Amino acid sequence: MSQKSSMNAKKQSTNNIKNLLDGRELVFVSNRGPVTFERNDKKRVAKRGAGGLITAVDSALSFSRALWVAGALSPEDRVVAAEGRALPWPPKDPRYQMSLVDIEPQRFELYYNEISNKILWFLQHYLFDPVKQPTIGPAEHIAWKSGYRYVNKLFADSIAAVIEDEPEPVVMVQDYHLYLVSGLIRQIRPDARILHFTHIPWPAADYFRLIPAEWRREILESLLACDVVGFHSRRYGRNFMDCCRDFLGAKIDSRGQRVVFRNREVAVRAYPISIDSDELLAHKERQSVTAWQTKFEEERGDCQLIVRIDRAELSKNLVRGFAAFRLLLQEHPEYLGKVKFLAFAYPTRQEVPDYARYRAQIETVAKDINDEFGSADWSPIELEIEDDFDRSVAAMTTYDVMLTNPIFDGMNLVAKEAAILNERDGVIVLSENAGAYEELRDGVLGVNPFDIKETMDRLHQALVMTPLEREARAARVKEIVLRNDSHKWLTHQVADLLKPSAPSSDQQDGARTPSLR
Repeated sequence: MSQKSSMNAKKQSTNNIKNLLDGRELVFVSNRGPVTFERNDKKRVAKRGAGGLITAVDSALSFSRALWVAGALSPEDRVVAAEGRALPWPPKDPRYQMSLVDIEPQRFELYYNEISNKILWFLQHYLFDPVKQPTIGPAEHIAWKSGYRYVNKLFADSIAAVIEDEPEPVVMVQDYHLYLVSGLIRQIRPDARILHFTHIPWPAADYFRLIPAEWRREILESLLACDVVGFHSRRYGRNFMDCCRDFLGAKIDSRGQRVVFRNREVAVRAYPISIDSDELLAHKERQSVTAWQTKFEEERGDCQLIVRIDRAELSKNLVRGFAAFRLLLQEHPEYLGKVKFLAFAYPTRQEVPDYARYRAQIETVAKDINDEFGSADWSPIELEIEDDFDRSVAAMTTYDVMLTNPIFDGMNLVAKEAAILNERDGVIVLSENAGAYEELRDGVLGVNPFDIKETMDRLHQALVMTPLEREARAARVKEIVLRNDSHKWLTHQVADLLKPSAPSSDQQDGARTPSLR
């Protein structure tokens, strides 16, 4: 698919969403909004929100009557929230409106750090060592009740006020921070069309048991108040349905992708999120990006480049990635002085002790490898832990191999961004536990993220791959990403949410409906 075709497809998706909504307002809800406000020299300054959700969704909401409801995360955000009005955004060329929910800092700490990040994030990425973690005591139960449950109700009340005069309102709630919102909205507006999309993995039922039964029940019952529950992959949808059966006694239809609970039928769907390729390619032309490209090319010499772009956090698996690279240099000494590993990581959640310790481990392992194998004119690993999007974009244009080996990941948009940006027919080595693997598997080299021997073998395979195979793989992944952009991701959800209840595909084909179990 050409860039021109991609732009035409985006325009068509936007028109499709407008037609589906037929004048109704779509309320899009997330913890973090498209921008956060700061006060600078007595002036209000807007800074683009961080994270893959913002990147994927921002331009996809470019249709009439969309309202993005998000939490007030900064002191100036809370001032904006107190003003009590929706803001057209962006101001000069509005794509949608934005409304902020004021959250007291103490409540936010309990809701966001104590429950969402320290418990739900760890749970859903399989980061707990059950011998040691989690330990759910009185403090955690207070954080659930006075933080997570309380803030979810704040969001629900804010949404209820917005949709009060809307006939059959359309609400799309995002991610693990807001699992209880859908159930609260359903109580207030039984006629609402509600979708909840989870952007991180959904764990197997036995692992989901690590949190208290009361929490499990509240989360699952709220999600089953939706009309549609969405995930990045079918694998996570199956895990969710198993949890509904095991913990609520719900009937599930795996083939028909639905759950029946309390006489309600809930669709469970996979919608692999993507990127806005046009905006990314436009960003690539910025002078600040091309300056980094020039620097990388000048410093490359005759080396091949392995690149990784991640947040410096546990689920991204940087330490095992470095261990695989160490093994590559040990078993293939021909790469000494001939391969460089550019590792650019974004600092995140340093207030969480486990994250601070992991960052220190990342830095120590990289230094050890440089000390062991480096020379006066060659350092095997260049590690930088700071936020520099322009540098990351430039690195993605110039890699020969991209390593992305998360332990578990909801999607991993870096793999898709890399496929679009790269100019060298680079090969992507991708974890089988990344949500993107299900979609991109025909063009990438898959790895078990826990197996450093296999990861080393895939790095070697990528480095010696023939130009013809490199070109074919790169073209395949790029074609997949261009075909399924962020606009289509949103269009498919709106279409499923607004269509009348329909029989399963087996019923439509005249076959026997699979039994519910």
